[in-house]
Amino acid sequence: MSTPTQATKPSLDLDATFATAQEQVKNLITNHPGKIPVYTENGQWHFDDDAWAPGWTSGFLTGLIWIFAERTGDPWWREQAEKYSLLVEPRKHDDGTHDVGFLMTPSWGRWHELAPSEKTKDVLVTAGRTLAKSYNPAGKYLKTWVDDGSSFIDIMMNVGIIFQAGALSGDEILTSIAAEHSLTSRRYLVRGDSSTIHEGWFNPKTGEFLRAETHQGYRADSCWVRGLTWAIYGFGTAYEWTGDTRFLDTARHCADYYIERTGDRIIPPNDFDDPHPELQFEASAASIASSALLQLAELLHAHGQGIDAEPYENYARRTLARLSTPEFLGRAEEGWEGVIKQATYHRGNNLGVNESVMWGDYYFVEALHKLSKLTNETNR
Repeated sequence: MSTPTQATKPSLDLDATFATAQEQVKNLITNHPGKIPVYTENGQWHFDDDAWAPGWTSGFLTGLIWIFAERTGDPWWREQAEKYSLLVEPRKHDDGTHDVGFLMTPSWGRWHELAPSEKTKDVLVTAGRTLAKSYNPAGKYLKTWVDDGSSFIDIMMNVGIIFQAGALSGDEILTSIAAEHSLTSRRYLVRGDSSTIHEGWFNPKTGEFLRAETHQGYRADSCWVRGLTWAIYGFGTAYEWTGDTRFLDTARHCADYYIERTGDRIIPPNDFDDPHPELQFEASAASIASSALLQLAELLHAHGQGIDAEPYENYARRTLARLSTPEFLGRAEEGWEGVIKQATYHRGNNLGVNESVMWGDYYFVEALHKLSKLTNETNR
């Protein structure tokens, strides 16, 4: 598979884009205090319970607020960040979801990064232990809320909380669980061409891999694009915690596949193998990819053993520049409440189709934040 080619760095006004995103999020938390949406309907945030999965998006809104608190230094943002983190805190005991990492890493993880304390440490360790309880030692995987035999590629985005809990507590069993799940996902949920399977089914008693399935992709043997971007980011995170180069290689090969399939269109569809997609774009996958590719570039700069990191960074820049155009960036004056438009949550269940979604907004702003830090370091 070819490595992404070099291109001219695109123009992106970070400050203006941050300002727009910040205004959208401020409007959300002031107009709907304490409420956690998942997606918009006709551009307006929808606050009913998630009809598909156990509530899993409150960490993203909280993470957005923490990013703005860090970026601005404004006490108001910091107050809101702590307030929303406390709303999320009870989920550290939630053993009914595989998305504990999505809940806790953007929220309490960012709090711990900015101001570590015994409190933040305790929350993160407890959350990691909670997620680790879903580990099946026979198959060496973390199960989903769907069934004891089910595992999603999405869980690669959640194992970081177990790795972190292991590091903070010194519990090597936690670290082993996270590493073994990552190896299992690498073996069974990443195909030979570096596309990904959405859901793998195992015999929960013997651990035998049975089949591939999908909930949100075109079919079981296709490549649901958001799942692929979860893999790029998740395997990069596994490498950060372990130093196991197999995970870095997997992240890079998945990234190459993503860039090759997406190409100059920059924003991918919902599934690469859908011959007649109803919608041209699934922008939340592009948001995740932009942050994942910046993570990968940073890892390659530090540990890539001569592998060129610049093409990954540049493709992330191109993605952010495209997402920052009026075609994708929501604005209050246009009657749109989300940050990133043309995203889709669950096409099959007709949830959040061609709308804004919380994770799309979060990973877009996270990527802007990473790029801003990178730009500041380069200019020193």
